[in-house]
Amino acid sequence: MTLGLNPVVFGLVMALPRFWDAITDPLMGYVSDNLQTRWGRRRPLIVIGGVLQAVAFGLIWMVPSGLSEGWIIAYLSISLIIFYSCHTIFSVPFISLGYEMTPDYEERNKVHAYGVLFGKIGEFTYQWIFPITQLAIFGSVLIGIRIVGWTVGILIMGLVAIIPGLFVKERYYQQAKKQTKIPLWGSMLATFKNQAFLVLVGMAVFQIVAGIMASSIDYYLLVYHLCDGNIAEGSVWKAILSMGYALVGVASIYPINKLANRVGKEKSLNIVFSLLFFGAIAKWWIYHPGDGGVVFRWIDSSLDKIPWLATNGNHWKILIDPILCGPVWIAINIITPSMFADICDDDEMKHGNRREGMFGAVFSWIQKTGYSLSFFGTGLALTFAGFNEKLGGLQAAGTFFSLRIYLSISTLLWAVITILLLKYYPLTRERVYEIREILESRRGQL
Repeated sequence: MTLGLNPVVFGLVMALPRFWDAITDPLMGYVSDNLQTRWGRRRPLIVIGGVLQAVAFGLIWMVPSGLSEGWIIAYLSISLIIFYSCHTIFSVPFISLGYEMTPDYEERNKVHAYGVLFGKIGEFTYQWIFPITQLAIFGSVLIGIRIVGWTVGILIMGLVAIIPGLFVKERYYQQAKKQTKIPLWGSMLATFKNQAFLVLVGMAVFQIVAGIMASSIDYYLLVYHLCDGNIAEGSVWKAILSMGYALVGVASIYPINKLANRVGKEKSLNIVFSLLFFGAIAKWWIYHPGDGGVVFRWIDSSLDKIPWLATNGNHWKILIDPILCGPVWIAINIITPSMFADICDDDEMKHGNRREGMFGAVFSWIQKTGYSLSFFGTGLALTFAGFNEKLGGLQAAGTFFSLRIYLSISTLLWAVITILLLKYYPLTRERVYEIREILESRRGQL
C-alpha cells in the first residue's frame, strides 16, 4: 500500500521464494538430520540461521526510494530470496528440535502449547507495527518502516531466535549419531509413504487453498467496505481484530491442550473445525456494514447502548470472528506439531532412523508455500472481484459481494474437507503408546 504496488504483482513477488524453498527446505532437513558436531545436529544451525536471518530481514526494508515499480519488484524479489534462504537455515532445525523434546504423547501437546503461548504474545504486537511506522516522529512512513523493521530483525529474528540453539538439549542426538545416512531423495520418498503424514499434508494443502482465496481479504473489507477506504482507520480495526484473535488464542491454549489429552488429537481437531464451520458462515455478515440479520442486529443494538463503543460505529462485531475462528489456529499450532512428533516415532519404528528434519522441512515448505501463495491469491481475488484501489471506498457493490463470498466459502470448504481427511488419520493414542513401547524395547529409553 505504501509503495503503491499492484496487488497481483506483489503476490507474484511473495510467491517467488517458494520455488527456491522447494530446494532449500528438504536440503536443510537432510543436513539437519545428518549433521554431527560437538554441539549437536540442530543447535549450531539454529544459531547461525538466527544471526543471518536478522540481517537479511532488515535489508528487505531498505528498498531505495524513487525507484520504478520494476526496480522495486527486482529488489524485493532478491531480498526475499536471501531472507527466506537464511530463515530456512534457522527454521528447519528449530521445528525439528520441537518434535524431539519429549517422547510422551500427552506431554507433546503441552510442549507445543507453551510455544503457541509465546507466539500469541507476539501476536498482541505485530499488527500494531504498521500503525506505529506512521507516527510523526519518523518523519515519513518509509523511514518508520525501516527503523521498525531493523528493530524487529535484530531483537526478534536475531537475539531471541538464537536462544534455543544456546540452551535447549537434543534428546535424540546420541541415537542419531549411530544411524546410517539416508540419501536425500530416498529420505524424501520415505517421508511421503507415511499415511499419517499424508493426512496432515492434505490438511495443509486445503489450508493453502483457503488461504489463496481468502487471505488478507478481511483487511481489504475492513479498509474499503467498513471504513470507506480510510487505510489508517482500517489498519487500526485490523489491529483490533488481531488483538481479538490473540486474546481468544491465549484463552484457548489450556482447554485445547486438555481436550487433546482427554479425547485424542484427531478428535480435538474435529471439534475445533466444526466450530470453524459456523465461523465461516458468520463471516458473511461480520464483514458487511449495516444490518446483518436478527442475531447481529441485536448485537449491534446492544453495543450502541455503550457510549464509547457507539461512537465507533458497529465495527465491534468483527470480534465475533476470532471467537468462532480463533481456536482452530491454536489447535493447528498445538496439535499438528504434536502429531508430527508421533509420526517421527512411527517412522523410526518402520525404518530405524530419526528424521524429524526431513518431516519438518517438507511440511514447513508446504506451509510457507501456502503463506506466499495467499498473497498471490488475494491479488487474483481482488482482480476477479473488480477491485480498483484508485476508487477507495467507492467500489461497486458487486465487488464487496464477491470478496465476502471468497472469504466465507473458502473457510467453509477448508473446515469440511479437513473433517473428512481426519477420518483416515491412523495414529490414535493407543497406537502411539504401542509404538513407544516397541521403540524402547529396541533401543531403550531416551
